[in-house]
Amino acid sequence: MSIEIERNIESRRETDRIMWFSMWFLLSVASFGIAWFLMIYFLIKRRNEHFSRQERLETLILSRLRQFSKVRSRHQNSTRVSAKTENPKFFRNAQEWALSTLLLFPAFYVFYFLRMDLQKHEEHEIAFLTETISLAQDLGLSINLDGFSTKNKFALDKYLTLTIITCGFAAVYWLYRIFNDYNQHFKRQWKLEDDLFRFFKSIDNSKTS
Repeated sequence: MSIEIERNIESRRETDRIMWFSMWFLLSVASFGIAWFLMIYFLIKRRNEHFSRQERLETLILSRLRQFSKVRSRHQNSTRVSAKTENPKFFRNAQEWALSTLLLFPAFYVFYFLRMDLQKHEEHEIAFLTETISLAQDLGLSINLDGFSTKNKFALDKYLTLTIITCGFAAVYWLYRIFNDYNQHFKRQWKLEDDLFRFFKSIDNSKTS
């Protein structure tokens, strides 16, 4: 199973691509808006692929730890922790949502759900880390992980008011935030995944020594 975990982590080069706001903004202007739809498409596609990969990785990690765990009662308690914050809905149709931004309201909604989905994803990830640490403690193992702090909540009323007052120009700022927040999330998660993989490698090495 350690090999499967390693393969999943390696696949992040394809699923967790860094996207630069400045590049896509200039492409959209230069192409008279044509690149806009490609930008939205790739933002949603990246979101889908990252959430899906993370779900598979969490399943592999927790299954691995549960195989080692000998304390059933604590296992059950920690399972309830993660159940409180389910991962957000994984799949959103990238083509349909990209085309829907021809209308103002769908574009507004796309930006909002992209940001709120990341918020829910990070809340879910904190629960996953809590369960991972708990299961490791059941095994008498020490694991040091830098947890995630969730982003400040996207205030819908503020977002809507500023968008209306500025005739939609505030959406450029929100879009910049979305690019930046996802990029930062990926970079923090890569470090976390590397720490988790080193943890499992140390377990495998101790079993063979």
